[in-house]
Amino acid sequence: MSALKKGTSGQAGLAAFGAGNVVSLDGGRRVRLDDRVDFWPGTQSWQTVVDGPDGPASGVGLSSLLDYLKRLRTAQGCPVATPQARHSDRAVLCDHCGRHAELHDGLAVYPDRKDLHDRQFWVCWFCDAWVGCKSGTDEPFGELADEALRAARIAAHKAFDPVWEHELMTKHEAYDWLAQTLAIRRRPPNTP
Repeated sequence: MSALKKGTSGQAGLAAFGAGNVVSLDGGRRVRLDDRVDFWPGTQSWQTVVDGPDGPASGVGLSSLLDYLKRLRTAQGCPVATPQARHSDRAVLCDHCGRHAELHDGLAVYPDRKDLHDRQFWVCWFCDAWVGCKSGTDEPFGELADEALRAARIAAHKAFDPVWEHELMTKHEAYDWLAQTLAIRRRPPNTP
C-alpha cells in the first residue's frame, strides 16, 4: 500500500493524473480513489462507489481502472495529458498492434517506483504494453508486454524464482536448467 500515494498514477498514459485523491481503507486491503472508486490491490478488482457518466462500473486490473478514471476525468472536462515521449532514432513497433512505440522514462510507466524513474521504457499506450530498456540505452530488453503477458510473467516468476531464492540452485544454474528442460536457447545473462 505504501506504493500508492496521493497524486501518483502513470500507467495507461496517466502521468498527469496529479490531482487525484487516494485513501487507504480496511488496513490497506482497499483503496478509495478520487472519492469515486474502490480498488482492492490483492485481487486487482475495482468498482465505483459513485456512478460515473456511464452509470456504475467495475473491472479487474489496474490498467482498466486507470482507463476508467481517465475517461471520467475527460467527461468532467479535466482531461489527463499524455506523457511526453523522449527522442530516439530507434524504431520499435508494438508486438500487439504494430503501431510505433514511444520511448518514455520510468516515471511515466511506474510513477510509484522511484527506483525505475531513471530507466527508459518503450510504450504503446494504445495497447497498454511496455518493455524496459537495457541500462543506459534505448535498446529494448525484448517484446512489449501487455497486461495479460505481464500477469503471466509475474505468475511464472512466482512459481520459478523460489528454486534459486531458496538456494536449491544458483540463479544461473536454475535458468540453465529451465532452458534445457524446455529445449530453448538461453538468453545472455544480462537479460531478465
